Amino acid sequence: MPTLDQWLKDSSVVLAQRKDDTILTRIDALLREYGPHRSAYAKIQLHSDLFFTLDYWLKVHGNTPGMDKRRRPVVYELYKYTADSLAEALSCKINTLPEHLERHFGRKLSYHGEHLDLVGQFATYLTRAEVEKYKLSFRNAKAYMWMWPGKGHELTRPTPGGGLVTQERHQPKEMKLVLAESASASNKTVFGLAQWGGFAMSMSRDLYMARHHCGEASAEPGSGGNFYHSSYLGGDPVLCAGTILIEQGIIKAVCNDSGHYQPDEANFMSFLQTLMMHGVNVQGIKIYDYARRHCISGRDFIQNRGNWARALLLGQQTAYMANDLAAQKYVSEKIEHKKRVAALWKQAVDGHIVTNTADGRQFFAEKLLRNYTGRDGRTPYAYDVNTTWILEVITTFYGPVPSAQRPQGKPPVPPRRAHGAPPPRNQPAPQGPPRQKGPPLPPRPGQPKVPPRGPVT
Repeated sequence: MPTLDQWLKDSSVVLAQRKDDTILTRIDALLREYGPHRSAYAKIQLHSDLFFTLDYWLKVHGNTPGMDKRRRPVVYELYKYTADSLAEALSCKINTLPEHLERHFGRKLSYHGEHLDLVGQFATYLTRAEVEKYKLSFRNAKAYMWMWPGKGHELTRPTPGGGLVTQERHQPKEMKLVLAESASASNKTVFGLAQWGGFAMSMSRDLYMARHHCGEASAEPGSGGNFYHSSYLGGDPVLCAGTILIEQGIIKAVCNDSGHYQPDEANFMSFLQTLMMHGVNVQGIKIYDYARRHCISGRDFIQNRGNWARALLLGQQTAYMANDLAAQKYVSEKIEHKKRVAALWKQAVDGHIVTNTADGRQFFAEKLLRNYTGRDGRTPYAYDVNTTWILEVITTFYGPVPSAQRPQGKPPVPPRRAHGAPPPRNQPAPQGPPRQKGPPLPPRPGQPKVPPRGPVT
């Protein structure tokens, strides 16, 4: 791996400014971060991020302003070295590296997705040409999308039963590039939220956003009438999927609520790394969990490597608060709320953030409650959420606080009794060793000799 100074020297070209190439500056940042890391796991993660970033640079440098083609040879050399290093670290051959990367960093269709797409054949799959119309591009850290008259409704057609099915087979006219707005891809009947649009990110870090249509009553098995997260890439693995909130090209919030792929925290990390590659400031982006009950800032998510419990308890700039949106949607889901609290507690204990003691449970409850409470001191739940409630949830799932066990070894020594003090009640006084009988002592001088007593007559 070249040093940062060596890389800066080799990748410099005459009359070209690095700041105009946001992807190149991301490569610089990764090489700068690579140096201090000694953990093998951390280096593999950086290798992977660097590999995807270099691959994306090589893919788009030919038609993107600010990316100088003269840098291609040195970028390609670093790309080859990174690919060989990843293949060695993952114990695979270079020609099978994409498959291993999909296995380690991508998400395949879940059982739910396979049942809908492969068994029921409810989904419509877009072709490669069709999906390009829904691709987002980035300029100056803002997202742009293609817009045309009727976008967001051209994917649907009415059916005799009064429902909607997906039909994407015609090339739209009068397309123009505008600042991205997730409201154009919003369908409240699908996700239950206004202004949010569905998205999917390919393994090559291409981001797509379109309007979804799911669970239409008129759709029958084999109709192919619904647009899911799997529709973008024809059911292929994705790097991440869910819903996103974008206003005037600025990404405000993101959630990994995709039932077809069910992405985890690692996929969220890959998504944020892609945004960082495009120069997007991810610190202020709100990151929602799958159930949309909890939210943390992108800054805390990145710093804590996607560990929700660590970001919640140790984060310095957390946005983790049960907001009005969660209150409206999950106010009656008390059981699911308890499961989530119990899961966070287990994650905190397994991650050695807190200990399973009375003090550890109290610390966890106070920290968690602080993020539930709003400025008015109230929680957005219909039931009372306080530290006692949280402690009761932990006790319900994991039992009472384990009692301290006495160390094995010598038996305990009873405390010493003061001289002259009476023995404890209901306990016999300690007895000394029995006296040894011996011959009678001789009389003292001047003492009369006492004859032995005989029988009384």
